[in-house]
Amino acid sequence: MTVQVELPCPKCKSTKMKFERPEIRETDIITCAACGHNLGTMASIRERMNKAYQRVNPPSAPRKLQ
Repeated sequence: MTVQVELPCPKCKSTKMKFERPEIRETDIITCAACGHNLGTMASIRERMNKAYQRVNPPSAPRKLQ
C-alpha cells in the first residue's frame, strides 16, 4: 500500500515527495523527490498549513438574529 500526498515544494514547486514507509507518520521527515529539499516533519507541515488556512479563511463572527 502506498500513500500519495501532494505538497508543493517551496524550492522547485514539484509535488512529488519521498516517504520512508508506505504510511506517513507525524514524525516522518518529508523530502522532495525532485530536488531533495527537506520540508520538515509531517506534523510541522500540517501545523503550517492550518495556520495559513486560518489567515486566508478567518472564522467569521456569529450572526445576530433579527
